[in-house]
Amino acid sequence: MKIMSFKKFIPKPIRRIALRMLNHIQLLNYYFKDMNRYSKHSFDFSNSKAKRHHETDLIYYYHKIEKGLSLPNPRIGFGQKVVNHLLSILNHYIKQYGWDNVSIAALNTLYSYYYFNEKNDLRLNELLNKLEELSKTIDAISRPTVGGIDEVKKVDIDKSNIDFKEFAFSRYSIRNYAPGNVSIDLIKEAVYIAQKTPSVCNRQPWRVYVYSNEEDKINILKYQNGNVGFGDGASKILIVTSELKDFRGPRERNQSYIDGGMYSMSLIYALHSLGVGSCALNLAVSPQTETELKNTANISESEVLIMMIAVGNLPKKLNVASSPRRAVEDVIAIN
Repeated sequence: MKIMSFKKFIPKPIRRIALRMLNHIQLLNYYFKDMNRYSKHSFDFSNSKAKRHHETDLIYYYHKIEKGLSLPNPRIGFGQKVVNHLLSILNHYIKQYGWDNVSIAALNTLYSYYYFNEKNDLRLNELLNKLEELSKTIDAISRPTVGGIDEVKKVDIDKSNIDFKEFAFSRYSIRNYAPGNVSIDLIKEAVYIAQKTPSVCNRQPWRVYVYSNEEDKINILKYQNGNVGFGDGASKILIVTSELKDFRGPRERNQSYIDGGMYSMSLIYALHSLGVGSCALNLAVSPQTETELKNTANISESEVLIMMIAVGNLPKKLNVASSPRRAVEDVIAIN
């Protein structure tokens, strides 16, 4: 004789109330764990700073200057407190880590700031002397010309014009893949294209993990609940993450998801532009599942999971979900 389930003795209204209470408790638990993770790894709250923290700090401040220089009419001599602080942390960074693309971009931005002011009859000789001293320690041959501002013309932007509506409407979530391997070179090209995604203060917190080995793909996909029936046919599984070390202060607590989500869409469009089929796979998982997936996929604790992307070759003909979209009137609010 089967023992009747205890819940059958509880009236449905009581069960619904109890379930809501349990969901609220679980939600608070998840929020608390998210807060602890953000506090542990983000710039302002972290007790120990890694190189990535210092890189992000340089980008945060040199991008303030870049933005100022890119305005229609920058104020002569603007932001000197920011400039002095950037010089200070740049010196500290070079002593600790040496020159790299981030520190050189900071230096070049400071030079752009100096030349802008010089052009407008403000000569910041003390700044120039400090920059020249720093420049002496760089290998001039290998010095990239990144940072500061670039002049672009409308005619050059217009040359890249495409029918984006047609392009976007030809993209589908692909759940049926043709046999064959999608080359790593194609994945790298897609990542390169997606690098143009905007991010808060150009900090570029994203990272893309690529899995090709069949056993690895199987072990990773078991943590995602929407790939049954097609995930095993993907040539590669990508995981997009966002690095919490790149964010600072309470107000940026959710920025990792914003930047990571924008990057993921850019990556999907980049894959589409290269003729590669893809399907976004959600990673709305519990903290326990997230930890287990990170351990399996060799992902750092300081990174936030954004999504998986299944990648494969396009067959000549296939069925796709119709997925009708909401009407424009349902999503736009004109004020």
